[in-house]
Amino acid sequence: MLWSYTFTWRSNDCCVRSLDPNMLDQMYQARTQKAVVEFIWIGGQFLGIPLNKDIYISNKQSAKSSETNFLWWGSNILWSLNNYEKCETGLVLWDVIAALQVLMKSAPAFLETLMHKWVSDLFSDDQQRVSIDTLCQCRKDMMSNVSSRKLHLLNIICRKVMLRDPAGENGNNTSTDLWSSLLLSSERELRERLVAFTFAAVLNRMSYFRKGACAENMWFPVGVAQMRSWVSMNSGGVHNQLRSLSSTIKRLGSRINSVCEYSAKETCAYCSTPVHFESPDIALCGSVNPAIVPTERHKLSRCAASMRLCSVLEPTWYCVCCGGMVDKLVPETYFAMKTSPLLGAANPDDESSLYSAPAVPRCPFCGILLQRLMPEFLLSVSPV
Repeated sequence: MLWSYTFTWRSNDCCVRSLDPNMLDQMYQARTQKAVVEFIWIGGQFLGIPLNKDIYISNKQSAKSSETNFLWWGSNILWSLNNYEKCETGLVLWDVIAALQVLMKSAPAFLETLMHKWVSDLFSDDQQRVSIDTLCQCRKDMMSNVSSRKLHLLNIICRKVMLRDPAGENGNNTSTDLWSSLLLSSERELRERLVAFTFAAVLNRMSYFRKGACAENMWFPVGVAQMRSWVSMNSGGVHNQLRSLSSTIKRLGSRINSVCEYSAKETCAYCSTPVHFESPDIALCGSVNPAIVPTERHKLSRCAASMRLCSVLEPTWYCVCCGGMVDKLVPETYFAMKTSPLLGAANPDDESSLYSAPAVPRCPFCGILLQRLMPEFLLSVSPV
């Protein structure tokens, strides 16, 4: 969803001069205007929450508005983002994103400082305070120890705020590099968690199969062959435990077909040409055949949750944040992980509930609700 508005500072609040209705979805216009105006108006107000005096306000920033005003803005925004760290709270924060996008234009230095503090708090705990510099040096280890919800929040803020317009007038190469590296590390961590979750589900179903127990209510994994290919391609950079899980899956041999979908061979839905696994996001048919002209190769999408080719015959799910395509939904328990599943074995008593939870239409990399991606003519109000 797109917003267009102008924005000015006042002593204790902010003034939204206008919102361009031509850039808003008409179905949501009224509530969008109301939410954006309300969030921006309360930004500098006292809401009964403690004033966070740890937010650094430079002299250049305070010259535009009072230091107290900036502190209230920062405190209220951090309070709002912290509330979304709870898994039971739905990730519907487009009003917060709208306000942050305004700050990116009107007070970029303040927003950068505020987001640095937010990220530091995101990875800190009672025993250890993490600075932004420390995080940049030890991203992989630290990201393995935080919840998936925190990583989803980080991805959303990176994509929709900090990297929304890296080449704009407020763009900064150093800042862009920082947020880009955080985004890449976060998505890599979530991908490893997703692959580990899938492999563990396969092994869990196999244990039920060996016992002769019923596993009908268990989540049925797909794309396992593609995930093993991804682990092999990135063997030098993935967690040791993930490589071990992949080897265990391989040793199942032909028995694996009874507990999951395992098909390494894929073909193009348009021309039946073989499609080889080269990327977890996209694919090109006939990419290893030099006889096929590059312009004649079809570009195909891969499911962000399973890495297998998306169906071209059935509507798929689409993430409006990262643009990922999903045709195999993931159980809701995946989104509630406190840490990486690769850090330790799950409690066997919890495994049945872990993989029998209902699958939900949420993006595995952003955590937000997915939308159905359908041809435009199916969404048109015109009969033609």
